[in-house]
Amino acid sequence: MTEYVGTAATEPLFELAEGIIWDDRAELVRWVDLWQGRVMSGRLAGGRLTEVATMQFDQTTSAIGLAQDGGLLVAAAHGLATVSPDRVISVGPDLLGGRTDVRLNDGIVDPQGRFLIGTLSLVAPSGVDATGDEVLLRVSPDGTVETLRDRIRLSNGLAFSPDGATIYHVDTFAGTVSSHSYGPGSFDRGEPWITVVSGLPANPDGITVDADGNLWVAQWGGSSVRRHSPTGELLDIVRVNAGQVSCPAFVGRDLDILAITTGQEGLETVTDETGAIFVASPGVTGLPSFRWAGSTTTPYWAHSGSGQDN
Repeated sequence: MTEYVGTAATEPLFELAEGIIWDDRAELVRWVDLWQGRVMSGRLAGGRLTEVATMQFDQTTSAIGLAQDGGLLVAAAHGLATVSPDRVISVGPDLLGGRTDVRLNDGIVDPQGRFLIGTLSLVAPSGVDATGDEVLLRVSPDGTVETLRDRIRLSNGLAFSPDGATIYHVDTFAGTVSSHSYGPGSFDRGEPWITVVSGLPANPDGITVDADGNLWVAQWGGSSVRRHSPTGELLDIVRVNAGQVSCPAFVGRDLDILAITTGQEGLETVTDETGAIFVASPGVTGLPSFRWAGSTTTPYWAHSGSGQDN
């Protein structure tokens, strides 16, 4: 096992940086500052990440998906939003049945151009006492919504194997990373999810998969990202000077830089660099992101007359 050390690429500015992703067409790193409702873009050079653009929302923003048309798909508080290539924001309908005690959390575009997004309770107890009422949803470009998984304590990181045939999903309060078969057809909810990583020293948060098929798991409360094999074996650790680590992603033209977001959420005193985005070079490469197959100029809710344009 090898231990690497990440270095801060930004100042410790973020209440909760999340959802980091590489936009290969624009050659930009994109991420969110969740509680501030900001979708941010930056250029990476010389180990520093410099902000070049920010889109402001009036609600939480927890995840980003790239779109085929050059725009962005954003997980807002209770529904999806789009940012068109000319930076027009459109907010879609509520996906959560009017519940006000939850919000959308981590999300990812799948190989077929659909968007998967999970929920997080704003009122339920944390840890082992969490209610297990959260869900993982899949939204198709035409607006069809399916529930892929329920009885989740806190739906968090999502990733796919290199061949797209396996999905990985984090339940933070269960302390697990689980896998399930995946494909272009219907999702078999009768097939059980298989726990592949458990017994972690801190809460698992965001995840990504490298080109070799190994999982990189952010440790909220653990100052690190841990690399595990698909069967759960610990392979490497990337340590950062930040306690609350939220999301890893491979960025850069060669997808060989591991970017790591962190956040100051809930801390009264910050004694390290929590709130910065870190970078490391662990000697492996990542996978390109899939792109949302729907339009960000006329999203599916525009056809039905629902949604709100900002």
